[in-house]
Amino acid sequence: MAGFLVITGKGGSLGFRCAGLPCVEVEDASNISSTLVAVGDEGKIGLVAVEEKLLEKATEAVMRRIKKKGLPIIIPINIPHKWGEVEYGESPVVKLIRKAIGYQIKIKR
Repeated sequence: MAGFLVITGKGGSLGFRCAGLPCVEVEDASNISSTLVAVGDEGKIGLVAVEEKLLEKATEAVMRRIKKKGLPIIIPINIPHKWGEVEYGESPVVKLIRKAIGYQIKIKR
């Protein structure tokens, strides 16, 4: 059975740990590629939630390797670091549409 893992920057995993989720904190954003490779090679984790700021630092080679293998499935997440801070990331739907048509669109809500 495949597991679930949360990868965050330093200090970003407290809420996830309180919820009982397994977490890995990456000290330096440059370590994210090696962490993702290790998780993928282990084969026990099927779903990985990664802080979006860290995921942007992952190398193209590592991302291609994960996509080719198919597991783990990576979900980008945004984590507010201060109380009341709202940090909006780009919607996954907008990313998919931009990738598919090659053009940025504005979605009204």
